[in-house]
Amino acid sequence: MATKARKQEIVAELNEFFKDGKVAIVTDLSGLTVAEITAFRRKLDSSNARCRIAKNTLIKIASDSGDFKAIEKLAKGPSAIIIGYDDPAQPAKAVVDYIKALKKGAVRGGVIEGNALSAEEVKALADLPSKEQLLSSIMGGLDSGARGIAGLLEAVIRDIAVLAEEVAKKNDHAA
Repeated sequence: MATKARKQEIVAELNEFFKDGKVAIVTDLSGLTVAEITAFRRKLDSSNARCRIAKNTLIKIASDSGDFKAIEKLAKGPSAIIIGYDDPAQPAKAVVDYIKALKKGAVRGGVIEGNALSAEEVKALADLPSKEQLLSSIMGGLDSGARGIAGLLEAVIRDIAVLAEEVAKKNDHAA
Protein backbone atom coordinates (compact mmCIF):
# COMPACT_ATOMS: atom_id res chain seq x y z
CA MET A 1 0.00 0.00 0.00
CA ALA A 2 1.41 3.37 -1.04
CA THR A 3 1.96 5.92 1.68
CA LYS A 4 0.22 9.28 1.64
CA ALA A 5 3.47 10.97 0.55
CA ARG A 6 3.90 8.49 -2.33
CA LYS A 7 0.29 9.02 -3.43
CA GLN A 8 0.88 12.81 -3.48
CA GLU A 9 4.00 12.19 -5.55
CA ILE A 10 2.01 10.07 -8.04
CA VAL A 11 -0.70 12.75 -8.29
CA ALA A 12 2.01 15.37 -9.00
CA GLU A 13 3.46 13.09 -11.70
CA LEU A 14 -0.02 12.61 -13.19
CA ASN A 15 -0.61 16.38 -13.17
CA GLU A 16 2.59 16.76 -15.18
CA PHE A 17 1.44 13.90 -17.42
CA PHE A 18 -1.86 15.68 -18.21
CA LYS A 19 -0.20 19.08 -18.69
CA ASP A 20 -0.17 20.22 -22.36
CA GLY A 21 -2.17 17.15 -23.46
CA LYS A 22 -4.53 17.56 -26.42
CA VAL A 23 -6.39 14.26 -26.11
CA ALA A 24 -6.78 11.56 -23.46
CA ILE A 25 -7.82 8.01 -24.29
CA VAL A 26 -8.92 5.62 -21.55
CA THR A 27 -8.30 1.94 -22.21
CA ASP A 28 -8.50 -1.37 -20.44
CA LEU A 29 -5.24 -3.19 -21.13
CA SER A 30 -6.15 -6.24 -19.03
CA GLY A 31 -4.60 -9.40 -20.36
CA LEU A 32 -1.60 -7.72 -22.01
CA THR A 33 1.82 -8.96 -21.03
CA VAL A 34 4.58 -6.63 -19.84
CA ALA A 35 6.29 -7.08 -23.24
CA GLU A 36 3.07 -6.14 -25.09
CA ILE A 37 2.59 -3.03 -22.92
CA THR A 38 6.23 -2.05 -23.50
CA ALA A 39 5.78 -2.46 -27.28
CA PHE A 40 2.56 -0.43 -27.02
CA ARG A 41 4.39 2.40 -25.22
CA ARG A 42 7.08 2.43 -27.90
CA LYS A 43 4.42 2.64 -30.60
CA LEU A 44 2.86 5.62 -28.79
CA ASP A 45 6.23 7.42 -28.69
CA SER A 46 6.12 7.79 -32.48
CA SER A 47 2.69 9.46 -32.15
CA ASN A 48 3.94 11.96 -29.52
CA ALA A 49 1.81 10.24 -26.90
CA ARG A 50 2.43 8.58 -23.55
CA CYS A 51 0.70 5.87 -21.56
CA ARG A 52 0.29 5.81 -17.80
CA ILE A 53 -1.28 3.17 -15.59
CA ALA A 54 -2.30 4.28 -12.09
CA LYS A 55 -5.04 3.81 -9.53
CA ASN A 56 -8.33 5.32 -10.68
CA THR A 57 -8.70 7.43 -7.53
CA LEU A 58 -5.31 9.05 -8.17
CA ILE A 59 -6.16 9.56 -11.86
CA LYS A 60 -9.43 11.23 -10.84
CA ILE A 61 -7.66 13.53 -8.35
CA ALA A 62 -5.03 14.55 -10.94
CA SER A 63 -7.57 15.16 -13.70
CA ASP A 64 -10.11 16.91 -11.45
CA SER A 65 -9.10 20.39 -12.54
CA GLY A 66 -8.54 21.10 -16.19
CA ASP A 67 -9.56 19.76 -19.56
CA PHE A 68 -9.50 16.09 -18.56
CA LYS A 69 -12.09 16.15 -15.75
CA ALA A 70 -14.40 13.91 -17.84
CA ILE A 71 -11.91 11.03 -17.35
CA GLU A 72 -13.53 10.32 -13.97
CA LYS A 73 -16.57 8.83 -15.77
CA LEU A 74 -14.35 6.54 -17.86
CA ALA A 75 -11.76 5.42 -15.28
CA LYS A 76 -13.52 2.40 -13.80
CA GLY A 77 -11.78 -0.93 -13.38
CA PRO A 78 -8.22 -1.45 -14.66
CA SER A 79 -7.40 1.72 -16.60
CA ALA A 80 -4.54 2.91 -18.74
CA ILE A 81 -4.56 6.56 -19.78
CA ILE A 82 -2.97 7.59 -23.06
CA ILE A 83 -2.27 11.30 -23.51
CA GLY A 84 -1.56 12.75 -26.96
CA TYR A 85 0.44 15.97 -27.03
CA ASP A 86 0.15 16.95 -30.69
CA ASP A 87 -2.27 15.62 -33.29
CA PRO A 88 -5.29 14.01 -31.52
CA ALA A 89 -5.89 11.52 -34.34
CA GLN A 90 -2.42 9.91 -34.17
CA PRO A 91 -2.60 8.45 -30.63
CA ALA A 92 -6.20 7.36 -31.22
CA LYS A 93 -5.10 5.52 -34.36
CA ALA A 94 -2.13 3.94 -32.56
CA VAL A 95 -4.35 2.73 -29.68
CA VAL A 96 -7.16 1.40 -31.87
CA ASP A 97 -4.77 -0.33 -34.29
CA TYR A 98 -2.73 -1.95 -31.50
CA ILE A 99 -5.76 -3.25 -29.63
CA LYS A 100 -7.25 -4.55 -32.88
CA ALA A 101 -3.98 -6.29 -33.84
CA LEU A 102 -3.59 -7.98 -30.43
CA LYS A 103 -7.28 -8.78 -30.02
CA LYS A 104 -6.80 -7.90 -26.34
CA GLY A 105 -7.84 -4.86 -24.35
CA ALA A 106 -10.53 -2.32 -25.10
CA VAL A 107 -11.01 1.39 -25.65
CA ARG A 108 -13.39 2.83 -23.06
CA GLY A 109 -13.54 6.36 -24.38
CA GLY A 110 -11.61 9.58 -24.37
CA VAL A 111 -11.56 13.28 -23.68
CA ILE A 112 -10.75 16.05 -26.14
CA GLU A 113 -11.03 19.77 -25.35
CA GLY A 114 -12.90 18.94 -22.13
CA ASN A 115 -15.54 16.84 -23.92
CA ALA A 116 -15.99 13.14 -23.22
CA LEU A 117 -15.83 10.78 -26.19
CA SER A 118 -17.41 7.34 -26.40
CA ALA A 119 -15.36 4.34 -27.56
CA GLU A 120 -17.00 4.67 -31.00
CA GLU A 121 -16.03 8.35 -31.21
CA VAL A 122 -12.42 7.49 -30.35
CA LYS A 123 -12.48 4.90 -33.16
CA ALA A 124 -13.90 7.56 -35.53
CA LEU A 125 -11.12 9.94 -34.43
CA ALA A 126 -8.63 7.20 -35.31
CA ASP A 127 -10.05 7.07 -38.84
CA LEU A 128 -9.38 10.76 -39.45
CA PRO A 129 -6.37 11.63 -41.58
CA SER A 130 -3.32 12.95 -39.72
CA LYS A 131 -2.60 16.64 -39.38
CA GLU A 132 0.18 16.33 -41.97
CA GLN A 133 -2.17 14.67 -44.47
CA LEU A 134 -4.80 17.39 -43.97
CA LEU A 135 -2.23 20.17 -44.39
CA SER A 136 -0.87 18.46 -47.48
CA SER A 137 -4.32 18.24 -49.10
CA ILE A 138 -5.04 21.90 -48.23
CA MET A 139 -1.72 22.95 -49.76
CA GLY A 140 -2.47 20.85 -52.83
CA GLY A 141 -5.83 22.57 -53.18
CA LEU A 142 -4.25 26.00 -52.80
CA ASP A 143 -1.53 25.11 -55.30
CA SER A 144 -4.02 23.90 -57.91
CA GLY A 145 -6.13 27.01 -57.33
CA ALA A 146 -3.09 29.24 -57.88
CA ARG A 147 -2.23 27.32 -61.06
CA GLY A 148 -5.80 27.79 -62.29
CA ILE A 149 -5.64 31.55 -61.68
CA ALA A 150 -2.25 31.77 -63.40
CA GLY A 151 -3.68 29.86 -66.38
CA LEU A 152 -6.65 32.22 -66.59
CA LEU A 153 -4.44 35.29 -66.42
CA GLU A 154 -2.17 33.86 -69.11
CA ALA A 155 -5.20 33.19 -71.33
CA VAL A 156 -6.49 36.76 -70.85
CA ILE A 157 -3.06 38.23 -71.69
CA ARG A 158 -2.81 35.96 -74.76
CA ASP A 159 -6.30 37.02 -75.89
CA ILE A 160 -5.39 40.71 -75.47
CA ALA A 161 -2.20 40.17 -77.50
CA VAL A 162 -4.13 38.40 -80.28
CA LEU A 163 -6.76 41.15 -80.25
CA ALA A 164 -4.06 43.87 -80.43
CA GLU A 165 -2.44 42.04 -83.35
CA GLU A 166 -5.79 41.81 -85.17
CA VAL A 167 -6.43 45.52 -84.60
CA ALA A 168 -2.94 46.35 -85.91
CA LYS A 169 -3.51 44.22 -89.03
CA LYS A 170 -6.86 45.87 -89.61
CA ASN A 171 -5.30 49.36 -89.27
CA ASP A 172 -2.51 48.36 -91.72
CA HIS A 173 -5.09 47.20 -94.30
CA ALA A 174 -7.20 50.32 -93.84
CA ALA A 175 -4.23 52.66 -94.36
